[in-house]
Amino acid sequence: MDFNNTGITKDQAEKIWRDLRLNIKEIQNSNASELRFEELYRNSYTLVLHKHGDLLYKGVKNVVAENLQRISSDVSDTVNEKLLKVIVEKWKDHTLHMTMIQDILMYMDKTYCRLEKKEPVYSMGLLLFKEHVIMKSNVANRLKRLLLDSIQEERKGRYVDRLLLKKCTSMLVDVNVRNTDVYKEVFEDDLLTTTAQFYQHESQEFMAQNPVSDYLRKIEKRINEEEERADSYLDKSSYSKIINVVQRELVTKYAQQLVGNKTSGCGYLFTHDRVDDLRRMFRLFSRVPETLQHIRSCMSALVKETGNAIVKDPENLRQPKEFVQKVLDCRRKYDNFVKRAFNQDRQFTRDLKESLEHFINLDSRAARYLSLYLDEMMRKGLKGKSPEEREKLLNDVISIFRYLQDKDVFEDFYKKHLSTRLLTDNSGDREDEKMMISKLKAECGHQFTSRLEGMFNDIKISTDMMNDFRKDLPRRPSASANADINVTVLTTGFWPSSSSEQCNLPVEARQAAEKYERFYAARNSGRRLTWQTHTGTAEIVCHFKKGKKLLAVHTFQMVIIMLFNDADKYTYAEILKKTKIPERDLRRHLLSLAHPKVKVLRKSPNNKTLAPDHMFAWNYDYTSNLYRVKIPLLNVKSETKESKVPPSVIEERKNRVEVVIVRVMKTRKVLDHNSLMSEVMKQSLRFAVKPIFIKKRIEDLIEREFIERDKTNRGVYHYVA
Repeated sequence: MDFNNTGITKDQAEKIWRDLRLNIKEIQNSNASELRFEELYRNSYTLVLHKHGDLLYKGVKNVVAENLQRISSDVSDTVNEKLLKVIVEKWKDHTLHMTMIQDILMYMDKTYCRLEKKEPVYSMGLLLFKEHVIMKSNVANRLKRLLLDSIQEERKGRYVDRLLLKKCTSMLVDVNVRNTDVYKEVFEDDLLTTTAQFYQHESQEFMAQNPVSDYLRKIEKRINEEEERADSYLDKSSYSKIINVVQRELVTKYAQQLVGNKTSGCGYLFTHDRVDDLRRMFRLFSRVPETLQHIRSCMSALVKETGNAIVKDPENLRQPKEFVQKVLDCRRKYDNFVKRAFNQDRQFTRDLKESLEHFINLDSRAARYLSLYLDEMMRKGLKGKSPEEREKLLNDVISIFRYLQDKDVFEDFYKKHLSTRLLTDNSGDREDEKMMISKLKAECGHQFTSRLEGMFNDIKISTDMMNDFRKDLPRRPSASANADINVTVLTTGFWPSSSSEQCNLPVEARQAAEKYERFYAARNSGRRLTWQTHTGTAEIVCHFKKGKKLLAVHTFQMVIIMLFNDADKYTYAEILKKTKIPERDLRRHLLSLAHPKVKVLRKSPNNKTLAPDHMFAWNYDYTSNLYRVKIPLLNVKSETKESKVPPSVIEERKNRVEVVIVRVMKTRKVLDHNSLMSEVMKQSLRFAVKPIFIKKRIEDLIEREFIERDKTNRGVYHYVA
């Protein structure tokens, strides 16, 4: 469209414009109520339609500029106390007037301004307000200072008119039409600078005058105030900037100092269980995620320090229950922090796990101690507990089990302890035992618990078999009436490997055993029973001067006691020869019977040593307030002092690693040394395997011709089919 060619004369166009100009001035003077806007619109439409858009646009721009010059003079003459209010009122009036002017010039905006790439009328009016009013030096500088001073006053606790401040900041944003350059230049840049200076000074005072917990409360309050302030009257583009400045000055700069403060820092908060303060610290540090590493490092160091003290304390090493209980207490304490203070953050959870694993695996006895702790719990620790409490106690054990690297050591000892509980019927509740096995199965899979489940199955089958045996006894008149026998048949491979050394059973016990053997053979052809007398127990009626007593004893103790049916005293050498009990066991059982607190037998000389000529005599003067008396065995001290991995576990480890090596080589056929080591290390072996251990197994497999070295490169292995 050619706007230089007119459809009406120039004089006619200028006359129309003069009329429009007068009406626009009336709008600017707030006298628009009597104006006929439809007629004004038609006049502006006529000018644009007949190619006089340039006349109209320039004329409107000049009228607006002239009016703004008068406004600028009024604003410049306004005193500081009233400046914000006056400029906001002038801005409000100006935008209202420009909206009305825009309405009558709508056709010009749609055609002339679009084709000539001119600012629409309303935007032009805002830009002129910026040029003639806001950016005047005696206005812009005073406006900036008044806004910044108001914010500083509010930070000091004094009242400010937030609505007025919001109107001012909105004006600075809107006046630039398409960006926030004016808002940034006149206000925001200096706001960020003064904010940094304010909090830099205040944080220094806070740190010098307050303990960490009070400092955290103060800065949390400050940050919340700044967030509220930003929401109330700052532009949304300033929100993240102002908060970042505040966080940098109050949190980031002092994060390491806050955590490391020796008198009230993170260590003090952990030690004194200050969950609320740690939660506040986590919440504040989470605003600057990289600062959380300081809290995590402090927590990890404290867990390791506590754990190292537990491991190195000789009292704990002598008392497995105390050792495990202190580990559980440590885990429970810091797990509580992670849950309640750190919102179960993944990084904190991972660091806690790694720290617990670090100190729990410092001593290979941890796996053994955990099994001993569980053994005592299963015997008597769960009695009187509710189902929920039992579940929690078992979960505590599982929580420590997860951290163990030597899970196979735990398995070995747990199996031994479980077998003892099952065979002596000394378990508090079989359902608790099964619950524990199900939890272990969930952690490690079926292979880990298959033998344990087999042990329970043996107990059930043996119980059913014994019921059938007792029903069968009346039909066998040759069966001994003097001895009742209860047999548990143990499947080889399920139960801990045990000695096959036999002792000389008394004739009554031997006859009863033979009857059961014949019964079992009739039911299970092709199977052979081997009696494990060292795992059995017995109850025998003994006669003393003050009456009969029922003694609950170990099978070996029963064999010893039955000797005294034939004589009142024997030497140690004679007892050894007649019973054929292995000497390492005989010493323990004899001394238990002659112990000063028991004295079923009298020993001469009365001391803890044993020699072939030492004499043991039946104590007819034995007394007890109970009819049924359980004779305790002397403790085996070596079990908790031994720190090495049990030989049976070492052999099992050798087998496991060799199986993995052969499986990998069978799949890959040819593999270099480093790749083979890497493949084996990746496998889940239930124990921490060292490279030297794998290397020895490779050498052993080479000797046994499962794999061979390459003839030209000794660092490469071949699978031998």
